[in-house]
Parts: sequence; structure tokens; C-alpha cells
Amino acid sequence: MKKQKAKAARADGKKEKVRDWLLREHPEEETMIGDFSKTVTFQEVADRMRAGEEFYEICDCGESVQREYCFGRMAELFGTNYEYWYRTWLDRKPPTSLKPRVPRRTIGKYVLLTRITK
Repeated sequence: MKKQKAKAARADGKKEKVRDWLLREHPEEETMIGDFSKTVTFQEVADRMRAGEEFYEICDCGESVQREYCFGRMAELFGTNYEYWYRTWLDRKPPTSLKPRVPRRTIGKYVLLTRITK
């Protein structure tokens, strides 16, 4: 029964908004929280980081201490450790779908790259 309660608490915590948790647990961050996303949840941060996105872009965050707090909380929620999230962030490889595509034209056996102008 105790394990079930802990599991349910972790599941609820994953749905919590990161900003709300930060302000509740670390009220000293209120003056530095700035444009930190008001909608992103811990689950969304985890999913997007695992997909190769940058933590600071996901959360609109610029403070390393806030990242550290979040990684610590994510370790608790996802049954990992801080190092897992740190390495996921540090070693990220953007998915190929996020790479800009260069328009191409084929003429015979040659592929021409089309110059993009704005």
C-alpha cells in the first residue's frame, strides 16, 4: 500500500507545472523566475528533453540554479538520479526533424541546392 501511494504521488508530480513547484519549494527564486513557462509540466520537460530539446528553451529559463532544482525533482519523480537528467541535457542530439531542410532540385544525376532568399 505504501508503494502504491508513492507511485501515485510521483504520477501526480509529473503532471505538476514546473513553475508552480519552483515557486512553492524555492520562494527565493521569485525575483529570478522571469519568463519561465507557466504551462510546462515535469512530464513535458522529460519527454521533450528525451527527444533532444534544450531545457532552457522548453522552460524559457535562463538560470542554472533553476535547472538544477528541476533536474533534482525530475530524478525523484522519474526514479532516476540528477546525473541522468544532466547527461540527457548535456549530451542531447537534436532530432533530425528539427534540422532545417534545404530545398533541392534534381537535374539529371546532379542535385542542386536551391538558395533561400527572404
